[in-house]
Amino acid sequence: MSIQFLDMRISQTSVVDTPGIDLVRSGAIFGDIGLQTSSATPANAHLVRVTLNAYVRLSVDVSVIVQNDVTFSIYRNNVLIFSTTYPGNINNTVTQYEMVGITAVDFPPASDVLAGQIQYTIIASAIRTATLGARSFSGIAVAGNG
Repeated sequence: MSIQFLDMRISQTSVVDTPGIDLVRSGAIFGDIGLQTSSATPANAHLVRVTLNAYVRLSVDVSVIVQNDVTFSIYRNNVLIFSTTYPGNINNTVTQYEMVGITAVDFPPASDVLAGQIQYTIIASAIRTATLGARSFSGIAVAGNG
């Protein structure tokens, strides 16, 4: 069976670093896409694969607390499917700038595929003060076992 392209979406909430989204012991959605899956046949619903990519320029301020974590979480229809934490350096004396690239994959349940659309959301949350600069989130869905 050949691979069937279903959909590709992008969410680019900022193409520049300023103004950024401030994370001060809170979280922010910086990407939200709805991948259309209605063209997948019922026989292929269990063969759908999704690749998700995110990019963000992260600046992390000097820490006054004992943790320096910024967590990136990806949800499928409000269910957590991927999470990673940038631990940072709690001893830094100046603002740190990082380029964060994330690739995640998903094998959605056939019931989600047959619903016709799957929502993917990425959230960044911080224990300390951090800022998200330029940022984007994209996803592609394909079906087949080829």
